[in-house]
Amino acid sequence: MAEFGPIRSPDSTEFKAALKAQADAANPALSTWVEANAGSGKTRVLIDRVARLLLNRPDGRPGAPPNSILCVTYTKAAANEMLTRLFKRLGDWSICDDDKLRGELAQLEGRAPEDYPDDALKQARSLFARALETPGGLRIETIHAFCARVLRRFPLEAGVSPGFTEIEDKEANELWAYILAARLEEAAELHPQELAILSRVAGGHGVGAALDALKFQRQAVTRFARSLGEREDMATRIRAAANAPDELPAEILEQAMGADFPSDDIQAAIAELDALPKRGVNDDKLRLGLIEVLGHADPAQRYATYLTTIAGSKHDWSGRSNPFTKAPPDNGVVADLFTRKDGQAEGREVTRMKAVQIALAAAQACENTRALMTIGLPMVEAYEEAKRLRAALDFDDLIAFTSDLLTRSGAAQWVLYKLDGGLTHLLLDEAQDTSPEQWTVITQLVREFQDGLGQERAIEPRTQFVVGDPKQSIYSFQGADEQYFAAQKQDFMRREEPVAEAQGRAVNRPEMAMSFRSSPQILTFVDTVRAHVPLNDATTDPLPLVDADLMAHQARRANQPGRVDLWPVELALPGDASTNHWTTPTDHLAEDAPRRRLATHIARAVREMIDRGETIWREDSNGAWSRHAIRPEDVLILVQRRNELFDALIDSLKAQDLRVAGADRLKLLDNIGVQDCLNLIRFALQPDDDLTLAEILRGPFCGLTDDDNHLFVLAYDRQPGISLWDRLQIIPGSVFDPARFLCSSALKNRNIPAFEFLNYTLNSRLEDGLTGWDRLIQRLGEPVRDPVRALLSRALGHDMGEPRSLQAFLAEIEGDDSEIKRELGEPNGAIRVMTVHGAKGLQAPVVILPDTTSATRKTGTSLFVSPDGTPIYSPSSGHDCAVTTQLRELKNQAGERESRRLLYVALTRASDRLIIAGSGNKQNSKRDGYDTSSWYRWCELAMTALVGDTDEPGTTRTYGAESPLRPGEEASRSVAPDLPEWARLRVPDAPVAARLS
Repeated sequence: MAEFGPIRSPDSTEFKAALKAQADAANPALSTWVEANAGSGKTRVLIDRVARLLLNRPDGRPGAPPNSILCVTYTKAAANEMLTRLFKRLGDWSICDDDKLRGELAQLEGRAPEDYPDDALKQARSLFARALETPGGLRIETIHAFCARVLRRFPLEAGVSPGFTEIEDKEANELWAYILAARLEEAAELHPQELAILSRVAGGHGVGAALDALKFQRQAVTRFARSLGEREDMATRIRAAANAPDELPAEILEQAMGADFPSDDIQAAIAELDALPKRGVNDDKLRLGLIEVLGHADPAQRYATYLTTIAGSKHDWSGRSNPFTKAPPDNGVVADLFTRKDGQAEGREVTRMKAVQIALAAAQACENTRALMTIGLPMVEAYEEAKRLRAALDFDDLIAFTSDLLTRSGAAQWVLYKLDGGLTHLLLDEAQDTSPEQWTVITQLVREFQDGLGQERAIEPRTQFVVGDPKQSIYSFQGADEQYFAAQKQDFMRREEPVAEAQGRAVNRPEMAMSFRSSPQILTFVDTVRAHVPLNDATTDPLPLVDADLMAHQARRANQPGRVDLWPVELALPGDASTNHWTTPTDHLAEDAPRRRLATHIARAVREMIDRGETIWREDSNGAWSRHAIRPEDVLILVQRRNELFDALIDSLKAQDLRVAGADRLKLLDNIGVQDCLNLIRFALQPDDDLTLAEILRGPFCGLTDDDNHLFVLAYDRQPGISLWDRLQIIPGSVFDPARFLCSSALKNRNIPAFEFLNYTLNSRLEDGLTGWDRLIQRLGEPVRDPVRALLSRALGHDMGEPRSLQAFLAEIEGDDSEIKRELGEPNGAIRVMTVHGAKGLQAPVVILPDTTSATRKTGTSLFVSPDGTPIYSPSSGHDCAVTTQLRELKNQAGERESRRLLYVALTRASDRLIIAGSGNKQNSKRDGYDTSSWYRWCELAMTALVGDTDEPGTTRTYGAESPLRPGEEASRSVAPDLPEWARLRVPDAPVAARLS
């Protein structure tokens, strides 16, 4: 390894340029827009800028007061990390010696150490205490936290209750479900026709899913409702937005299949087909279809049959052929009516029915939307009223009320004036993930305190700092808008150009291209992928490409080689038995299923990396780099979504005796440890429930896993009316003593609150000295801690309300289907398996991408918002009209672009090694087991461009260097004897009978 230096030379042009970009970005005197590649040090620059804002200025004037700085981050975790790192730096300054402090300040501000007199050092040392003593603390917070603070300061002006409470998504969903259930019965009485329409078009998803779409688009729906003069105007607005005719769908059908229907021509066409000496298959189909059409009296049945006959089974006019053969004469009635072949004049009925189809689809979309709004708007109003009565605001309300407060004439000027008096510097992190509604809040603040220009601004600068990476905009489902980000950048430039021109400089917009995270091979691979699949598509974006998309990556670790592996797709085996017997659970993966085999392959590969002593680069606290053996916490496995592969990966890693951190999101009821705890509550409430007690006995708290010697002797030969608990109390044997004690304690505590009950169970010691926690972790491993702690937290929250009882708590938990989020930012000695969205902001030496072969998912949107703000309901593409077809296509295109950006985020999490894999079915996929629009396809194109194609299918292709083994490993392995295959097999665990639930 001697030929490799640790990192790029500090004297290199690229490194100096990277440091200059960071210094320019951290310049506290200038408003700045920064675009930065992944791993380029965005968080450090933010902290540098805040620290420089707090320090005395070069001319000796005091720095900004801590409470005049607002730093808006995207997540609470990011805000906490930034606060922790900033306080650590200020704390270090408060205790370090003069020479070291001068050196750090000089490096931070780009000045000489001698420029800092003793007074400057004293002021720097005082910053830690000043930050701690600032009322309310340093304002580094999420946009929601900032909005909540503003609303609490100005509740009357905002129109909210002074003592409002903030409700989480779970509480908001429960309240919506309550409103839904209460109002649907009322809707059935008041609007039966609209409810019938909604039930018909919603199909299997149900009316509830249709109404849920209103909640997801609640802000847009509310704005639409407020914009209506009279409620009767609603149908007119919807009709105009959908480009629908004035007629109702039934009227259109009646006209099209009645007065306008050419019955005589259809009869003539049938006669012409009858007269053919030789009819083809299509001729017979057309003839029989037309006869059936004439037999229908109902316009809807006639319409459906007619379209099937002349437009195809999907009514989409697919194919380029006519619905008849060449046998009918070119100038006959059949050709005149039904010709639709490319290059030929379109038949009269083809033209007419296409127009009817367009008009009918628009009219039906209008009718469906009107039905949804008629039923749903009162529910939205009831939901808002229910929150008002509870003095509760959800996350969307915090943004909406603050945005309205800062833009409403009258109160806005007063509120902005009061806020402006204490706000002079605003920093926005992860700007690409900011929604348009959140941008409204930011923009109002910035415009207010940037009104002063010229000399006043130069002397006392009031600055805006924005940092973001449009290549990492992946949260459209939370409102992030790539185009709005670009528009905000343009707006920033328009506002800053006059300021910069007045001061004789350019607008400060540095680009941070150098990655301090990833090896050069990984970055080259990322750039090659981007070259084959642009992250934005100029043909579909009305705004030009943002400059960051053209920024190539530079590697700080230029002399530390990395590696990218592209594994072959795991295909279905011949005679694949993954389609199991009907008794097999639907979510079960067969052992030979491609996803199961891929999970096993990955687990074995990780096990081999660790056992062989493969190494990665690691930097110590002094900045020195060296090779270290891979550990479990160095591995990060990322999937696009949680599915069977996700669960199979965790199972396979555990089978290789590798520590796994578990899932980053989980449902409480899906966790076995949680169910074991709830079983104790179920038993306490109903001790005669034999099934529940049997599960407790076999579970981790009792550990009676020998069915023959434990459960059988308890259950066998019982008299009628004798429960399992009755038998357990009298059966002899010390092996049953812990179970008797545990169950007796549960019954004794059945009347105490849920938290006390669970806390006692988990922390009490049995005769063997083990607590309930000990037993859970021994059986289920460390990952059981988080979900059981979440259960304890839920119990504590339940007990703070009324009524408090085990029965009420059990009913609340069993009726809750929400997810809990686990923070896996710190690996804690375990392999992390998580979604790419959850890994945003994280990194790892070894990253594995196993979920790469599927196509981009189409949008699941059912409620679209037209350009004028009118909602249009279309539950699926089959219900689309021309307007929603276009809106759906725009959504799908945006989804494809976001999928590409998600791939960029996934690739750039790796610092040393990147493994790309996938599974598929060759028979059912477009290309060798993967979709042509999949991540795997783009990565394959990049790998081919870098290392060439391979003549041997099923081989792994590698770009970069082989990972060296830890020192001495190669020598020891060279003399190790070859072991027979049986010696490498893992000894299976002792068989354990299946759980009873």
